[in-house]
Amino acid sequence: MLMIRRVLGGGPFAETGDARVVAVDERLGVTIVGGFGGRLQWAGDGTADRLSDALLGVYDLDGAVCRWLHRPRWPVNAVAVHPSLPLVAVGTGSYDGGYFFEGELLLLDLAAGTVTSLLPHPRQVRSLAWRDARTLDFVLAPADDWENPQAHSQGHRCTAVRDDWAAPGPLGSEETAAPAGPCSPSPDGRPPEEVLNDLSGGRREPRRQVWAVEVLPDGRILAASEGIALECWEPSGRRAFTVPDAAGGRQIRVTPDGGSAWVVLNRRPRRTEDGRRCDPGSAARFSLADGAHTAVLAPGFSLTLAARTDGWMALRDVDLDSAGQEALLVSPGGEEAGRVRLGEFDLINHPFAVRHSPELFFLRGGRHGDDVGKRVARLDPVTHAVTDLFPLEWDTARDGHLFGGPVAHVRDAAGEALVHGGAVHNGRGLLPGNAFVVRRALPGGTVAWVFTTDHNVTSLDIADGTVYVALTCGTVVALDAVTGEPRWSHRLRIGAVPAVALSLAAPSPDRLVLGTTDGRILDCSVP
Repeated sequence: MLMIRRVLGGGPFAETGDARVVAVDERLGVTIVGGFGGRLQWAGDGTADRLSDALLGVYDLDGAVCRWLHRPRWPVNAVAVHPSLPLVAVGTGSYDGGYFFEGELLLLDLAAGTVTSLLPHPRQVRSLAWRDARTLDFVLAPADDWENPQAHSQGHRCTAVRDDWAAPGPLGSEETAAPAGPCSPSPDGRPPEEVLNDLSGGRREPRRQVWAVEVLPDGRILAASEGIALECWEPSGRRAFTVPDAAGGRQIRVTPDGGSAWVVLNRRPRRTEDGRRCDPGSAARFSLADGAHTAVLAPGFSLTLAARTDGWMALRDVDLDSAGQEALLVSPGGEEAGRVRLGEFDLINHPFAVRHSPELFFLRGGRHGDDVGKRVARLDPVTHAVTDLFPLEWDTARDGHLFGGPVAHVRDAAGEALVHGGAVHNGRGLLPGNAFVVRRALPGGTVAWVFTTDHNVTSLDIADGTVYVALTCGTVVALDAVTGEPRWSHRLRIGAVPAVALSLAAPSPDRLVLGTTDGRILDCSVP
């Protein structure tokens, strides 16, 4: 089974992202953190976006050990420790952007680590406090803002009384039926991050999603993450260099000579008076000796990168507001080599970044009434010819709407193929068994095997006949590359709490490197 040999980029309170709410209880010796892990999507990939970005962690006072970790459905707005019992009331919720104020009132058992939802229906909890050992006061947002322009500044002041909060039972409708009135935010105390920094003795280093990892032949690990364009870790575990960036790196492609790496830098989508737009992105080249910035390609659009093993690259426009949505071709020497139109791209339908690829592969089509559906296509960077190879959907009886995902190229005893992850769209969401990994023969797309799962695939790689797959549930699965048979699966845990791998690289048959949603890098051995 997988064994974590080393954790890079960890530290106090690492599991809960950016702190929104902090409660410290010296009596119980705990710090409770409600945090924000960051959106698990960027302009070029949204395959992990179904995972909640809200986090709730219970730590020792200094944050060195995380005892319990949960992912609430909605952001944490308030936490309050019971005055005598090892219980914590947690208020979560947010506005859905168009109508409802949804959330939960949770009761966290510090001894068992379990969470109980108390409200009969989803409702945003804006604040809460224990009046005494029997009485919990909490403020609910209005259910919605229909014909109520004041809803965003109103609240319903409610009270729940229990003789024994260890077994409270659900709240009744009469306990949540208070009149609406003005609701002002509670005065802020010290900034949560400042509190955590003090508790950790100044050792707090907030980190976010690790979008890409690569391992160099000499054992060094490269990582691109939120707020960091590129960082390099030596085999000893020492960080060799870090290149900060306001947004951070999204993809890494090491040049064939191994001396530098191209990193995709994309800003978060922003809203203007004209609607949603993406800020232009770039691909920057960094020296792997010291992290020096040596070149930049700025095609004028937000982008995703496809690369061949010989160094050819294509920077594809992923901005839905672009008129042309073309791709900029880049030679192995880093020179612009023309532009080719590939059609529209969106971050759920068209992710298809291929590892170890001798060709430039893409997904195209399948939007705005295109009844042909998405196709896997190949682009020749010299002639600019685009060739459709096969439909993404292989099951003509199902004739489903498939989403793209991570891909790896393989050439083995069974032939040349693409192994790719994805999911089948359903209006009710991701249904059981509707996520998959599939092996497709090149060039015709014949299916050799399909592995189905209930959880989205965040990343995959192939080494020595094994396909390694990371899922949003935190499980890593190893599959036989020829037959698709599962060899083993492992639920990631760092210490006592679960973790989720967002990126993955398999540099050798016995080593796996994972980048997590919380900003850590796991250097692992595998059987």
